[in-house]
Amino acid sequence: MTTLPPSAVRIEAWLDFIEKREQWLHDAQSLEIAEEHQLEFQAVYPICAQAIRYASAYVVLCRAGRSREAVAVARQALEHALTGQWAHFEESGPDQLVEGYRHTSRRAFRAVSAFLNTPQDELDEALLSMEGEGKRLLRISKMIEQIDYNAVFATQYLKQSQVVHVTSDTVAAFLDLDDDKQFTVLSEAIDPNERQTAHFTAMAAMFASWVLETLQVDGTGLRELDRMSDELALPLSVRD
Repeated sequence: MTTLPPSAVRIEAWLDFIEKREQWLHDAQSLEIAEEHQLEFQAVYPICAQAIRYASAYVVLCRAGRSREAVAVARQALEHALTGQWAHFEESGPDQLVEGYRHTSRRAFRAVSAFLNTPQDELDEALLSMEGEGKRLLRISKMIEQIDYNAVFATQYLKQSQVVHVTSDTVAAFLDLDDDKQFTVLSEAIDPNERQTAHFTAMAAMFASWVLETLQVDGTGLRELDRMSDELALPLSVRD
C-alpha cells in the first residue's frame, strides 16, 4: 500500500484515529508482556496512556471550537509520546525514567514537608528510605535532540510552545489592527497551524500506541497500526 502524503488526509480522519486509540486503551482488559520487557512496560505504559488521553482531550477541545486552547494538550501529548519513544530506543531509557519518577517524588515530598514544617530529622530519615540515586532523567528538549534526526519534532514542539506560553504569538492572536492602524481587541482566536497540530497530535497517539503494541507478546495490533500508518500518513516511530 502506498503511503498518502499528509496533505491528502482529512483532519477528521486523524481525529477519528485518536479516538479509536483511546477506546483501545479502555477495551484492553489485559496485556501480555514478554518477561524481558516488564520493566520497560511498567516505566512507559503510564506516559503512553497519558499521551493517548491528552491527544483525545485535544479532539474534544477541537470539536468544541477551541482549537487554540487545544494546543496545550496537543503539546503534552507530543511530549509524553516522544518520551516513550526515547525510552524505547535508549538502552538505559526505562531505568532513567524510573529514576526520574523517584526524583520527582522526593522533590514533591520535600516541598510538602517544608510547608508542613516537618522536623528535619524526620525529613532526613524519610528521604534516606527512598530508593534511587541513579542518573537523572533528561529534559524533554534533550530527549528530542537524541531521537529527532531532522529537527521536525523540535520545531513543532517550539511552535506549540509559542501558543501555550506567554509570548508575542498570544498578543498577535487577540489584538488586531483596523484600516486606520488602530488596535482592535478579539475575544477568541484559533490555532494558526490547526492542520499541522492535528497531524502531530495523531502522530503522538501513533507513537504511544506503537510502543505499547511492540512490547506485547503476540504483536497482533502492530499489523493494524501499520495499515493505519500508510492510510493516515503517520510514522510508527521516530525512526520511520
